[in-house]
Amino acid sequence: MTTLRVIPVPAFSDNYIWTIRDETHAVVVDPGDAAPVLDYLKREKLQLAAILNTHHHADHVGGNGALLAAQPVPVYGPRDDRIPDVTDRVGDGDAITLPHFATMLQVIEVPGHTRSHIAFHGGGMLFCGDTLFAAGCGRLFEGTPAQMHA
Repeated sequence: MTTLRVIPVPAFSDNYIWTIRDETHAVVVDPGDAAPVLDYLKREKLQLAAILNTHHHADHVGGNGALLAAQPVPVYGPRDDRIPDVTDRVGDGDAITLPHFATMLQVIEVPGHTRSHIAFHGGGMLFCGDTLFAAGCGRLFEGTPAQMHA
C-alpha cells in the first residue's frame, strides 16, 4: 500500500500550496502560483495527477493555466464559472477519487469566505481553502457571518 504524504510548498510571501503525493505522483491544492509547484515537481521527480481548487481567488487558482500547459490533468473545483480551468465542477455531497491514488474525497460546501467555497475531506485529510486556519478563519468576502459559522 502506498503511503500518501501532504507536503506544503511555500508560495508568495505568506502562503502554501498543498501537495498530496507518493513517490511518483502529486495532486496540488489551490495552486495560486505555478512556478513553485513546477520547481517542486521537477526537483522531486513527480508527475502532476490532478488539481483541486477550493474557491475562485487568484491566490488559489492563478497557477492553474501554467500547470495545465505543462501537464493536462483533471481540475476539480466548485460550480463557479469564475474558475475557467475547472474540468470537473463539484458540490456538496459529491465524491471524487484522486487520480493515481484511489483515495476518495468528499466535497463539502462551506460558503462564507466566498459564496461557492468548497472543502475536500477524506483519507484523514481536510483541504478547506480560506475557511479555517489554525488561529481563526478567512475574511468574509461574499458570505455572511452565519454562513461561515455554520
